[in-house]
Amino acid sequence: MRSRTWLLGLALGVLPMSISTLTVPTTEARPIRRPGVHALLVDLAQIEAFNGERDDQRVGQQIHQQVVAVRINLLRVLSNQEHLHQAGRSAMEGLYNMAALNSRSFDRDPDVLYRVAGSIEHMRQRLEQLMQKFGPFQAVPVPRDYRPPVGYQPPVYRGPVWDPFDPNSVPSAPPVYQQPSQPSPPVYQPPVTPPPVYQQPQPPVYQQPATPPPVYQQPSYPPPGYQPPVYQQPQVMPVPPSQFGSLLSGLQRLSFSDEKQNYVRDLAKSGYYFTCEQIVQLMKTSSFGDDQVKIGSALYPRAVDPQNFMQMTSSLTFESDRQKLRRLIGK
Repeated sequence: MRSRTWLLGLALGVLPMSISTLTVPTTEARPIRRPGVHALLVDLAQIEAFNGERDDQRVGQQIHQQVVAVRINLLRVLSNQEHLHQAGRSAMEGLYNMAALNSRSFDRDPDVLYRVAGSIEHMRQRLEQLMQKFGPFQAVPVPRDYRPPVGYQPPVYRGPVWDPFDPNSVPSAPPVYQQPSQPSPPVYQPPVTPPPVYQQPQPPVYQQPATPPPVYQQPSYPPPGYQPPVYQQPQVMPVPPSQFGSLLSGLQRLSFSDEKQNYVRDLAKSGYYFTCEQIVQLMKTSSFGDDQVKIGSALYPRAVDPQNFMQMTSSLTFESDRQKLRRLIGK
């Protein structure tokens, strides 16, 4: 019994010393490791705020789903769960989807469409600069129907967020709160002049206005001088002749029809664009008319000169194959 009491006293005496040795002094928060990703999250929040002002709720909900998916990819980059280039490509595809949805919206206010399109283009440029800063990457093909707005100026942020690409922009420390000093109580001094004599105020005399009240006029819409945003079609270039020769050689080396069709489908999904003359050369790699029709119908959406479609039909031998090609591409 006495030994147990001695051990309990020893433990109670050592306990305060052990707790004091385990405490760690507080330190200042470390700086932001990925300021560029933080800036992209702020741009994404701006897109989400502008999207909430639209009248077309169906399109607004679809754009909100794309915003949530892009935000998840950026947060995975902050937690080192995904590489920046991989998440950046997914985010770039999401921005192009948002732009396509916004262009097909039925909103009555054109300013909302312009602000959403401008904020998407602003974030797309910042994301492209950030991915180039981290090394070479495989760019996402620009859709043919994407039209960036002209003359959009993003709002200036007035907060702890800074531009990570401006070398002169440095994040400032938060202001230090200072306790206001207590003012000294005022010293009462008796008035020197006597108090004024109270006079009965005279009631105001109503006067009829000389001019009649203004007549309200309904403002015209849109306001005078308003010019809708002008969109420019992005220029698409066909495959250079040197690179096209290697693609044509790869298709010629294939012997079976299934292999050729799979090769052509991969070309259509790889972001290449062709002229109708180049498509005719790819069609002639097969000696069967049905295979030539399938190759032409798969690559015609990637043609930069659809007005030369007659070159493709002229290369076919039978009229039935020409009719089938026109039906497959909707001519």
